[in-house]
Amino acid sequence: MNEKRPILITVIADLFILAAMFSIGATIFPGYFNKLGFHMNPLPIYSNSVMNILLSLVLITAAVGLLFLKKWGYRLMIIYYIFFMLVNVIWCLQNGKVPLTSGIIFSFLIISNIIHYRERFV
Repeated sequence: MNEKRPILITVIADLFILAAMFSIGATIFPGYFNKLGFHMNPLPIYSNSVMNILLSLVLITAAVGLLFLKKWGYRLMIIYYIFFMLVNVIWCLQNGKVPLTSGIIFSFLIISNIIHYRERFV
Protein backbone atom coordinates (compact mmCIF):
# COMPACT_ATOMS: atom_id res chain seq x y z
CA MET A 1 0.00 0.00 0.00
CA ASN A 2 1.15 3.50 -0.72
CA GLU A 3 2.25 5.18 2.52
CA LYS A 4 1.13 8.62 1.30
CA ARG A 5 -2.38 7.55 0.34
CA PRO A 6 -5.00 8.20 3.03
CA ILE A 7 -7.12 5.22 3.99
CA LEU A 8 -10.30 7.16 3.16
CA ILE A 9 -9.17 7.66 -0.45
CA THR A 10 -8.37 3.94 -0.70
CA VAL A 11 -11.79 2.95 0.65
CA ILE A 12 -13.60 5.42 -1.63
CA ALA A 13 -11.72 4.25 -4.73
CA ASP A 14 -12.22 0.55 -3.93
CA LEU A 15 -15.94 1.02 -3.32
CA PHE A 16 -16.31 2.99 -6.54
CA ILE A 17 -14.65 0.22 -8.54
CA LEU A 18 -17.02 -2.30 -6.94
CA ALA A 19 -20.06 -0.06 -7.58
CA ALA A 20 -19.07 0.46 -11.21
CA MET A 21 -18.71 -3.29 -11.72
CA PHE A 22 -22.18 -3.84 -10.23
CA SER A 23 -23.56 -1.08 -12.44
CA ILE A 24 -22.12 -2.67 -15.57
CA GLY A 25 -23.48 -6.06 -14.52
CA ALA A 26 -26.93 -4.66 -13.74
CA THR A 27 -27.00 -2.87 -17.09
CA ILE A 28 -26.01 -5.94 -19.10
CA PHE A 29 -28.08 -8.47 -17.08
CA PRO A 30 -31.03 -6.49 -15.63
CA GLY A 31 -33.29 -9.51 -15.08
CA TYR A 32 -30.70 -11.41 -13.07
CA PHE A 33 -29.87 -8.43 -10.87
CA ASN A 34 -33.59 -7.70 -10.31
CA LYS A 35 -33.96 -11.24 -8.95
CA LEU A 36 -31.08 -10.51 -6.56
CA GLY A 37 -32.82 -7.33 -5.38
CA PHE A 38 -30.78 -4.71 -7.24
CA HIS A 39 -32.66 -2.04 -9.14
CA MET A 40 -31.12 0.58 -11.41
CA ASN A 41 -32.74 4.00 -11.44
CA PRO A 42 -32.86 5.24 -15.02
CA LEU A 43 -30.87 8.32 -15.91
CA PRO A 44 -32.81 11.17 -17.54
CA ILE A 45 -30.76 10.62 -20.70
CA TYR A 46 -31.75 9.13 -24.08
CA SER A 47 -29.81 5.84 -24.25
CA ASN A 48 -29.74 4.70 -20.66
CA SER A 49 -27.82 1.42 -21.11
CA VAL A 50 -24.97 2.90 -23.11
CA MET A 51 -24.66 5.86 -20.73
CA ASN A 52 -24.61 3.57 -17.67
CA ILE A 53 -21.75 1.54 -19.12
CA LEU A 54 -19.80 4.63 -20.24
CA LEU A 55 -20.25 6.36 -16.89
CA SER A 56 -19.22 3.19 -15.08
CA LEU A 57 -16.03 3.05 -17.15
CA VAL A 58 -15.37 6.71 -16.34
CA LEU A 59 -15.90 5.90 -12.64
CA ILE A 60 -13.44 3.00 -12.81
CA THR A 61 -10.89 5.24 -14.54
CA ALA A 62 -11.34 7.96 -11.92
CA ALA A 63 -11.07 5.42 -9.08
CA VAL A 64 -7.80 4.05 -10.49
CA GLY A 65 -6.54 7.64 -10.71
CA LEU A 66 -7.47 8.10 -7.05
CA LEU A 67 -5.64 4.92 -6.08
CA PHE A 68 -2.48 6.15 -7.80
CA LEU A 69 -3.00 9.68 -6.37
CA LYS A 70 -2.96 11.24 -9.82
CA LYS A 71 -4.20 14.78 -10.39
CA TRP A 72 -6.27 13.64 -13.39
CA GLY A 73 -8.05 11.08 -11.20
CA TYR A 74 -8.82 13.79 -8.67
CA ARG A 75 -10.20 16.11 -11.35
CA LEU A 76 -12.15 13.35 -13.08
CA MET A 77 -13.78 12.29 -9.80
CA ILE A 78 -14.76 15.89 -8.99
CA ILE A 79 -16.26 16.35 -12.48
CA TYR A 80 -18.05 12.99 -12.24
CA TYR A 81 -19.69 13.80 -8.93
CA ILE A 82 -20.63 17.35 -9.92
CA PHE A 83 -22.31 15.80 -12.99
CA PHE A 84 -24.22 13.33 -10.83
CA MET A 85 -25.17 16.04 -8.37
CA LEU A 86 -26.68 17.99 -11.27
CA VAL A 87 -28.45 14.86 -12.55
CA ASN A 88 -29.96 14.32 -9.08
CA VAL A 89 -31.10 17.95 -8.88
CA ILE A 90 -32.70 17.70 -12.35
CA TRP A 91 -34.38 14.42 -11.36
CA CYS A 92 -35.75 16.00 -8.18
CA LEU A 93 -37.07 19.00 -10.08
CA GLN A 94 -38.74 16.78 -12.71
CA ASN A 95 -40.37 14.49 -10.14
CA GLY A 96 -41.25 17.17 -7.57
CA LYS A 97 -39.37 15.41 -4.78
CA VAL A 98 -37.53 16.97 -1.87
CA PRO A 99 -34.31 18.56 -3.23
CA LEU A 100 -31.99 17.01 -0.63
CA THR A 101 -32.11 13.38 -1.69
CA SER A 102 -29.49 10.88 -0.63
CA GLY A 103 -27.74 11.11 -4.02
CA ILE A 104 -27.14 14.84 -3.63
CA ILE A 105 -25.95 14.46 -0.05
CA PHE A 106 -23.68 11.53 -0.96
CA SER A 107 -22.18 13.45 -3.90
CA PHE A 108 -21.52 16.45 -1.66
CA LEU A 109 -19.83 14.26 0.99
CA ILE A 110 -17.59 12.56 -1.58
CA ILE A 111 -16.57 15.87 -3.15
CA SER A 112 -15.83 17.43 0.24
CA ASN A 113 -13.74 14.44 1.34
CA ILE A 114 -11.75 14.34 -1.89
CA ILE A 115 -11.15 18.10 -1.85
CA HIS A 116 -9.89 17.78 1.72
CA TYR A 117 -7.02 15.55 0.48
CA ARG A 118 -6.22 17.54 -2.69
CA GLU A 119 -2.61 18.26 -1.65
CA ARG A 120 -1.83 14.51 -1.72
CA PHE A 121 -2.44 14.27 -5.47
CA VAL A 122 0.51 14.81 -7.82
